[in-house]
Amino acid sequence: MLVAAGMLGTVALTAAPAGAAPAGTTAAKCRIAYLPVPDGADVHSTVIAGGDVTGRYAVGSVTYGFGTEQVIWKDGAVSVPSLPFGEGKLDDVNSSGVAVGYGLTMNYDSVPVAWSEATGLQELTVPEEGWSGRAFAINSRGDIAGTVYDKSDYDGTQVAVVWPAGAPGTIEVLPAEGPHYAVDIDEDGTVLAHAGSFVWSPGGSTVWDRAGDDVRQLGERSFGSTISGGYVLHSKDTADGTRYVVLDLDGRSRDVRHLDIAATINRHGDVAGQGTVIERRNGSTIPLQLPAGTVAWVTALSDTGTAYGTAAGLPAMWKNCR
Repeated sequence: MLVAAGMLGTVALTAAPAGAAPAGTTAAKCRIAYLPVPDGADVHSTVIAGGDVTGRYAVGSVTYGFGTEQVIWKDGAVSVPSLPFGEGKLDDVNSSGVAVGYGLTMNYDSVPVAWSEATGLQELTVPEEGWSGRAFAINSRGDIAGTVYDKSDYDGTQVAVVWPAGAPGTIEVLPAEGPHYAVDIDEDGTVLAHAGSFVWSPGGSTVWDRAGDDVRQLGERSFGSTISGGYVLHSKDTADGTRYVVLDLDGRSRDVRHLDIAATINRHGDVAGQGTVIERRNGSTIPLQLPAGTVAWVTALSDTGTAYGTAAGLPAMWKNCR
């Protein structure tokens, strides 16, 4: 069973600075609105982990003096889900408001979980009793991608898995040799995974087409971070530093040229991350509205052009970034 914790239910809100246009900005699109956090939370500690494809939902965490708490934003309003664990993390949320991540047992074993307002917390299936795991991503259909492992053999048994929405209580395993862990799942159910363990990925990234039961390697030492609309955003270390590349599953690729760090992609092939712009698939850019002299850290970019992240250390959302 998971560890029980307090701070549940309705909370008062502490607003970040009002969402009016910051001085020194003139962006016609991608206008910023700062996000509220629960009362008593350190607004500058806010981390936004993921968002859904419609832009309505985002999930993340805030820090108090006593620890960290998971939060969900819906249409810009914040709530604290009733999570019966004191430690853990929510990594992603879908367009139905179902969030996924992990919780910890009293023995600090990781349990893959899903949470929604309608059903509360649900522990996800693992292959064998005593195994641990973590859910990393969920698509609109409700397919969940993650990783399970025998905690007695952490590096040797990590397996990339999917909990399919159409078959509750079952689990699908990546058909590949060696340890793998899943990091994202596309709307059609295609999974992005890494060969290796959480802390060491010597074999590069893997795309798992579950419909065709096909596994494709993206190249040694490549590190895919997210997949959307058949586009994979990944990075490669080169002699000149880290190179960020958008790769489509037909084999075409393009370099990301206008961001310091590329972190998220949507189904149109638009990319965001650390910088001052959204970079479109065709290489053109949309300026993010920002306080003068600052850069954004965007960690979720929806198909509708809503982005979530931080600006000048404060949680924010940008709308109409298309």
